Amino acid sequence: MPIQVILVPAGAEYQAVMRGLKAVPHAPPVVAVPAGPMAFRAFLKTWKDRSRFANQEILLMGLGGSLSPRHSAGDAILLEQVWDAAGGGSLQDYFCDRALTDSLAQRLKVPIGTGVTCDRIITTVTEKWQLGDRYQADVVDMESAVLLAVMPEAKVTILRVISDDCGHDLPDIAGAIGPDGNLQPVVLALSFLKNPLAAATFIRGSLRGLKALEQAARALW
Repeated sequence: MPIQVILVPAGAEYQAVMRGLKAVPHAPPVVAVPAGPMAFRAFLKTWKDRSRFANQEILLMGLGGSLSPRHSAGDAILLEQVWDAAGGGSLQDYFCDRALTDSLAQRLKVPIGTGVTCDRIITTVTEKWQLGDRYQADVVDMESAVLLAVMPEAKVTILRVISDDCGHDLPDIAGAIGPDGNLQPVVLALSFLKNPLAAATFIRGSLRGLKALEQAARALW
């Protein structure tokens, strides 16, 4: 598989991908990146290997939220188009490398769809349906459009694994990721305590998504 580098949000997602690749000989380097558009953009601007991979094949992979009843926790999807809803300016969409995306879709036997990048975690069913309708999108994340905007010459393909479906509200964790891209554990814990049933659903979906992310990483080679 002609992937030169894999970018994964730091933390549990990075650890899942590393578990999936540990038995894979000659796997490409895996780089842990900060979550969220602001922190990820800042990382890419100062990334020491940015020029090295400026026109190379890059795989961004991690978890995402479903915006469609067709996709539930644990389902993987490759993105062909990503809308930027995090910039706050004029509406912009970006496209992944089609040949590379098609090749991965055939190898992993997963669907290809549309994503939208937001500046926070989307927690309510209502907002998920609104995003899905407005952008005709399948999945929401916080990094994809940033990579496509900052590295336009790279051959980018994006794999997202669903961690939460569009039929259940999440706990109010929109502020659980700080401006630096790091998880705020106190904010997360308090939100879980306020809504334990939603928290239990979220945790189950996240664990299912992380397991599927590990399996997807292993299946790439």
